[in-house]
Amino acid sequence: MFVRRFLIGLLSPCWAASALAGPPAEPFTRDLATAREEAYVMPGETVRKLEALQSGRTGLALGQVLVELSPAYYWHGDKRKAVDAALQAERIARAQHDDALLARAMLDHAFALSNFLHDQDSARRLVDEAARLAASTNDTWLQVRTLVVQGRLAEDDGRIDDGMALMARAVALARSGADPDALSMALREHARQLSNMGDDLQAIEQALRMSDELIALAQARKIPAQLARAWLSEYAIAARAGRARRAESALVTAVDILQTLHAKERLAVPLANLAALYIQSKRYGEAERVSGAALRIARDLGDAHDIQLAAFEAGMTRIHFRDIAAGRRMVEQALDGLKSDEQYVPLLLDYGHALNQVGEGDVALTIYEKASAVSLAAWRKEKQLSYQALQRAYAYQKKQAELAALHHDSVLKAAELANTRRQRMLWVLLTGVTLFAALIIALLYRRVAKANRALKVKNEQLFTQSTRDSLTGLFNRHYFYEHVVPLHHGKPGSALLERRTQADEQAGGVFLLFDIDHFKSINDRFGHGAGDAVLRTVAARLAATLREQDVLIRWGGEEFLAYLPGLGTEDARQVCARLLAAVSGTTIPVEQQALTVTISIGFCPKVASLDADPDWEQLVHLADLCLYLAKTGGRNQAFGISDASTLTPEAISAADADMKQASLDGLVDLLSVKL
Repeated sequence: MFVRRFLIGLLSPCWAASALAGPPAEPFTRDLATAREEAYVMPGETVRKLEALQSGRTGLALGQVLVELSPAYYWHGDKRKAVDAALQAERIARAQHDDALLARAMLDHAFALSNFLHDQDSARRLVDEAARLAASTNDTWLQVRTLVVQGRLAEDDGRIDDGMALMARAVALARSGADPDALSMALREHARQLSNMGDDLQAIEQALRMSDELIALAQARKIPAQLARAWLSEYAIAARAGRARRAESALVTAVDILQTLHAKERLAVPLANLAALYIQSKRYGEAERVSGAALRIARDLGDAHDIQLAAFEAGMTRIHFRDIAAGRRMVEQALDGLKSDEQYVPLLLDYGHALNQVGEGDVALTIYEKASAVSLAAWRKEKQLSYQALQRAYAYQKKQAELAALHHDSVLKAAELANTRRQRMLWVLLTGVTLFAALIIALLYRRVAKANRALKVKNEQLFTQSTRDSLTGLFNRHYFYEHVVPLHHGKPGSALLERRTQADEQAGGVFLLFDIDHFKSINDRFGHGAGDAVLRTVAARLAATLREQDVLIRWGGEEFLAYLPGLGTEDARQVCARLLAAVSGTTIPVEQQALTVTISIGFCPKVASLDADPDWEQLVHLADLCLYLAKTGGRNQAFGISDASTLTPEAISAADADMKQASLDGLVDLLSVKL
């Protein structure tokens, strides 16, 4: 449980400070270089500095600020601004014919598409184009970063050998270019990749050597933010390699630097991870101290995930201090907020292990059953043990029969006069053994049948959990990919596809993307419990308004996605009006107040011909761009594309760059719906 949130997502930007090397740089260039290094460690302060630096700048200078602002916005949690900054930098780079700036902006844009919109195909196209542009420049850092991103993409696609080769090329290029910051970036990523090789001891040792070199480079650069990130990387690599002492030492050093920098935005998770290390080594007093500090920092910042993670570790320390009831309350409340976290099952297993250590074995067993993979493995093991027991019963019966036969022969030879009596006794014995064996077999079969029934129920529960959102009860992304996407591409085997009529095919269909207006302010003002109530109510009103054949899913956070097969644009306009009225027409009781909640909608029709079959990701992306227009245009309204037949590749490309400008240019037709 060492590594919690330091495995940075796909296309993670690795910022350099090359302008700080060599001769003194002008203040503008130096400020940009400093911001690159501080963006991950201190995103809030970096955003404020870059926004001030942006003021009054135009042309290439503005573009250079924007490519630093985009990742800073992302790490600060403002993903929409991250996308906007990347797109604006792209437009400036194209106008100025600057390939290096354009390549950097495309990499920022790809990062946002992959992590924010989950549009991996578009992200890959942008990365390929950025690689082509980077190859035409003399910018070593940009070329190394492009290789690193391509290596991450290959790794994400399951092409591990290709990913390793690309990372090795990145390290070699950085060394030949004598760029220490590019080398730091490449070493960090290659070491991470090698540390994921499992039991390959040679790869693990190589990763640890690279980590040593990474720290030495950061110490030589004397940039505190860069050094903090190097120690965080050392912690993650050592943890994955199973070097607990080395991981703890690295994490303690990183925490000290972060505290010196007052980088509160990055302190909560490292402190929580440090508490986990202390718990593992049974240093519960130190674990209580750092988990409490992590919880205070997370609460000050209002980060729900960090609060839950810190609360989990604080609750674990209470359990080990034998304050079991209070500790369980804290842990279980934290786990309720971490259900969507990728570490949810490992956290459950740690919780169960802690309960088992303090004598709560029965409760621990219940916790283990919540971990679906462990639960399924346990059922399989129990089934295997049941069959083994059945085989032992058969062997026992055979052995008893052989012993009885031998005894019968000896009795016949010893005393024929007592033969009849002893034969009767033998048959009584054999009958009893047979009945006993039959009883054992029946009980074992019953146990196996019970295990199979329980496994079937568990599988059904897992299927429901994998296709339904636990909060709203709506379908989730997994259901969308398994059922709606095959329908959109006309693939057989989908129940939804079998219900589609010829009239539906001729009428096409519509993708609608909803977003609850001012949802963050509801959470901030009334708390996350009230936010959950609003989400459930809005989801219920949307579902009640849509048709039975329409598919409504929770897309993520406060966003919902609906696919309405067989509807044209005019029908979609009417549906949007009904949805806007359904959500805002009746207040929602929150904290003894009647709260009026509104939504914004973006929609995009699909081409009314199965032959055209446009990419569904493009349609959802266009609907998201329309949603953005609805949000920026005043909210509580819908924006959408009125004519699907105009969605040519040129029109889609123009809309992706600037939807409003594409409408003004006549490439796409937009319509709005208001109450």
